[in-house]
Amino acid sequence: MSSLLSRVKARLAREHGFTLVELLASMAAGMVVLGGLVTVISVALQQTTYTFTRVDATERARSMLAHVEDELHSACLVNGATPIQGGAGNTQASDSSNLVFISQFGTSASPTPVEHRITYNVAAGTLTEYTYTATTGGSDPTKWTFSSTPTNANGRLLLNHVSQIVSGSAIPVFQYFSYEPYTDQNGNPAMMLMDGTATVPGTTNLPNPDPLAVPLTTASSSAPSVAEVMVNLLVGAQGGTLENTRLSSASDPVTDSIVLRFTPPANAAGGTATFGPCA
Repeated sequence: MSSLLSRVKARLAREHGFTLVELLASMAAGMVVLGGLVTVISVALQQTTYTFTRVDATERARSMLAHVEDELHSACLVNGATPIQGGAGNTQASDSSNLVFISQFGTSASPTPVEHRITYNVAAGTLTEYTYTATTGGSDPTKWTFSSTPTNANGRLLLNHVSQIVSGSAIPVFQYFSYEPYTDQNGNPAMMLMDGTATVPGTTNLPNPDPLAVPLTTASSSAPSVAEVMVNLLVGAQGGTLENTRLSSASDPVTDSIVLRFTPPANAAGGTATFGPCA
């Protein structure tokens, strides 16, 4: 027993420590572990921030698009009214950056129309809505005229931190489509909206998008024939405010788009069928 105690005492009395090689090896191993831990935490924080950014952008985009959709759904006021406006001279016209349309909410049998202009400002990255009251009205839509001064001088901001979608080239924020003829699988003539989002019924053929030329005019082949409006946007995070300090900048965009149809696609052509808005 005394021999064992002697050996233990001798071992405890030693002052030998780690060698420099052992210390460096331990430090290197610790740095590897620490580096891996920092990487995991950094990636997790980046993904969380990016997720918050996309959620914020999507929520704001959906709110704006729902607002526009509600207003466009009330654009078919009376027979003969053209929902999407085209113009000539000094009148307002819909184009790739301006959506001009008439609508009116309410229960009146003869609603008073209101003209709306939703403008995309490329420099500011905003969508702003302006409204114009009717200066001449009545039940005849061909006699409707609207004030040249908006009721809301500064407009209503619908969405900020927005930009155009770029796929090779910039895609217009607003695109307009009218019904066009096609031949179905049985060789029968029919009509559809060639917006590039749907195949020809009965086939796998996906026609290329064929939007109307802008600015729209009052000619029969332009504004009066618009039966579909497509809105294409890249929406970034709000950012810059206290409640959004967790969000990354607008360089993390989310794509949001919506197709607004005034009438369902017709399933046949010929006869007395009408292929246009509010038919």
